[in-house]
Amino acid sequence: MNKKNLLCCLTVCLASISVTAFMGCGGPKWPPTYKSTGAVTLDGTPVERATITFYPLDGQKPANATTDTNGNYELTSFNAGDGATPGAFGVAIQKFPAIEIETIPGGTPYDESMNTDEGPAPGSEDDPLNELPEKYSDHEKSKLSATVTPGGENVFNFELISK
Repeated sequence: MNKKNLLCCLTVCLASISVTAFMGCGGPKWPPTYKSTGAVTLDGTPVERATITFYPLDGQKPANATTDTNGNYELTSFNAGDGATPGAFGVAIQKFPAIEIETIPGGTPYDESMNTDEGPAPGSEDDPLNELPEKYSDHEKSKLSATVTPGGENVFNFELISK
């Protein structure tokens, strides 16, 4: 191969690499999401620290949120507060007690009793209890649903009943 052909080949390779680097690997990293908000109440009282999970029914991505002190939430799919992908969802809502963690400056001293591979037995006192009626914890039994639309308001309020 002569110098002219080598130089031409090298130029084409460099140009190809430059174009590839400039254009990147393609479109957006995530599918589009739409701001989706709402509130959760139990017998008319706002529910704080409830976890809301939107389970996809149309093959899209799930979304979730945690309610604030007023029972309000803002869904997240990929980045905090980005909303939900469009489509129909089954909804589950749960609330577990806040976990109080006692801290010791410098950490907790090691104790042989901490060395175990076993978790608590199912149904033991160590299992946290859902503070909301159990029917709302399963998206297939809760009868709660939502449909996120690209041009819609996408506000979903859930008024739970304790009985």
